[in-house]
Amino acid sequence: MRSMSRKHNRSLIAASAMMGVALLAGCSSAGGAGSSAAPEGESAAFPSGDIRFVIPYAAGGPTDVTARALAPCLGDTLGTNVIAENVTGGSGSVGLQDMISKPADGQTIAIVSPGMVALSPIANGLDYSREDVASIGVISYSPMILAVGSGSPYSTAEEFFAAAQEAPGTLTVGVSGASTPQAIELQRLADEYDVSVTVVPFDGSAGAITALLGGHVDSVFVNDQEDVVQRIESGEFTALAVSSPERQEHLPETPTLVELGYEDLTLAVTIYALAAPAGTPEDVITTLSDALEGCLTDQETVDAIGENYVPAEYQTAEDFDGFLAEAEEVYTRILGS
Repeated sequence: MRSMSRKHNRSLIAASAMMGVALLAGCSSAGGAGSSAAPEGESAAFPSGDIRFVIPYAAGGPTDVTARALAPCLGDTLGTNVIAENVTGGSGSVGLQDMISKPADGQTIAIVSPGMVALSPIANGLDYSREDVASIGVISYSPMILAVGSGSPYSTAEEFFAAAQEAPGTLTVGVSGASTPQAIELQRLADEYDVSVTVVPFDGSAGAITALLGGHVDSVFVNDQEDVVQRIESGEFTALAVSSPERQEHLPETPTLVELGYEDLTLAVTIYALAAPAGTPEDVITTLSDALEGCLTDQETVDAIGENYVPAEYQTAEDFDGFLAEAEEVYTRILGS
């Protein structure tokens, strides 16, 4: 992407010829300025200044923690400032739309999940789709934990679900947004398994966790994340179930929903990925992907995100796009749109 020219003056006799060559080269450069010096589909220079990193959820939640853990390493790797900014609302859709609306030059990126990219447009009839997003690579993966507070009368998932069946709609479950995979799974819990709870959406997991600590909800169904695991280990929370197909190594005593008889409820997982607006040049996507892959081998960054949640092998844009396509098909079928 960089071109360097050397001019050699061989002799006084060749000076006029070299002058002509230089003038012709200048004309050629001027004529190509309108289409930029870079080939079509590539950027002229990247990064060209500070990169804005959109976080579509409120401060304090897992999306925010993950993005802010990653931003310094990306900045160091790319040689510029990566400035994280929370743009909240609409279960992540407001921040995502903010990113989509910006020039496709890599100077604005966002942390995204299948919920905001594939689910929200279907659930809420929004005027964007996954085709408006250029995936860069996967940052982390985590299932959901169904948890209750230390004063809860329920110590097992079986007790909790039995109570929900006996008194439909009386138990409240805090989630990180109305149009999130965990909210849809709780809807499926009622529709397909006749276990009805009242879903209480918050703008991010932090609000749901605070509500449980304050006794304002009976339980939460939130990301398996460091602060939640710490509260489980300290006894503040009791983990009733996880949404992953298999038990989590760091929660070996917590059963999966599949084990409990809810075989189809495996969609409530969060895959965080890095993304840019559709149309971002391929060389910019490659540069960002290489930077992300490097950061996910940086121990300080991995520790800040949580080692339990960073995939052992780097998952590319193609991997994430494949999951988005599958999720879009499933959610379209579930929601009947």
